[in-house]
Amino acid sequence: METTEETDFYADPVVYDILHAPGTADEARVIESIARRETGAGDDASLVLLEPACGTARHLRALAKNGHHGVGFDIAEPMIADARRRVAGAGLGPRTTLFVADMTEFARAYARLAPGKADAAFNMINTIRHLPDDGAVLAHLEQTARCLRRGGVYIVGLSVTSYDLEQPSEDVWSGGRGLCRVTQVVNYLPPEDPAARAETVVSHLCIATPEREEHRDSTYTLRTYTLDEWTGLIGRSCMRIDRVLDDAGEEISPPTLGYALFVLRAR
Repeated sequence: METTEETDFYADPVVYDILHAPGTADEARVIESIARRETGAGDDASLVLLEPACGTARHLRALAKNGHHGVGFDIAEPMIADARRRVAGAGLGPRTTLFVADMTEFARAYARLAPGKADAAFNMINTIRHLPDDGAVLAHLEQTARCLRRGGVYIVGLSVTSYDLEQPSEDVWSGGRGLCRVTQVVNYLPPEDPAARAETVVSHLCIATPEREEHRDSTYTLRTYTLDEWTGLIGRSCMRIDRVLDDAGEEISPPTLGYALFVLRAR
């Protein structure tokens, strides 16, 4: 049987986790390596690591298995409920703190629930672009800075655009667990009017099991940034760009088109 429906891509944590699980361990190792290097932590030190909008906490679970304490939050209660089940099932509860919060207002909850100030925070793969405007980003950075210890860093994964060069593009993601296979085809449509600062993302999910095949479509927008728009916004914030890295953690020049990890520090 085959069905198709319009859904919120982030509404199903099980499908989300299956789709994004591949590569998680490698991504977590890069996050850990950057956090150690940028904060001067020793090779054997246990870190406190914060992930805003953590989803099912896949990175935090991998980091907790390496002996760190992960703190994560998400605005979606089903994501946090699923993350808590997975954390408990893996015996990682003592090294993981999870709560529901918005990316613009979470510092008080962090102070109440977390084991101490974070050595580093991280926000990967354009998650920060879900924030709708400059004011929301500035509030988010202020909240994050309040959660970091002196000398702590915030690692932000962001794709910057060039409005004259950006073309529609497509990515294909896939993952499997047991007899379930999930494939996602994502089309990215640059803004027709650069002043709108909104990239349209069209997602098509195929969820296949031996009994049925289900298709789910969803559409949402991500805020766009040229390098100048991004650096200008950070320049107005409580943080500064300390260095720029590729997705393997190696230092690079800031790109004018494409993905990079921006390491931010409080001023």
